[in-house]
Amino acid sequence: MASKKSYGKVSKRASVDFGSGTTTSEKSKKKQTKKVKSSLNKISALAKVIMVLLIVVGITGGILVTKFITRNDCFVLNGQDEQTFFISETYKDESAKVVAFGKDDSAKIEIETNMKKNEAGEYYAEEVGTYYMIYKVKNFKYGSIFKIQKIRLITFVEESEGVDDVA
Repeated sequence: MASKKSYGKVSKRASVDFGSGTTTSEKSKKKQTKKVKSSLNKISALAKVIMVLLIVVGITGGILVTKFITRNDCFVLNGQDEQTFFISETYKDESAKVVAFGKDDSAKIEIETNMKKNEAGEYYAEEVGTYYMIYKVKNFKYGSIFKIQKIRLITFVEESEGVDDVA
């Protein structure tokens, strides 16, 4: 006959004490909480002061290091924010400069515009009006936490409107 072996598995079941309304697992949590509190009370005042001091120094150091690393960070447009051209002219984009955490991320800039682009990479418009160029960058600082984008307005006018209007 085959015999059944027991491997010492213990089933942990929470028994309910209807008198107090708490389970045995809740009682054990209360005991653990009391142990932690009593061990914290045993820590000397000097140790508590040192722990608080280390936390303050750590936070202050983190803030200073972050400010040092990001001191030269920027997201600026090269050239003027608003420009005016004749309808017969094209616009060569000057792009923007992006520095995040001391690293130049200008190559990651994406441009969204309602103008058309020719083979030479210059922008043009077929109608008189004001057009936009939105510069966006996807990186940790400017892309996922702060939604930062820069906008340039390009206005195309008729040549009969005069040279004084074009800047």
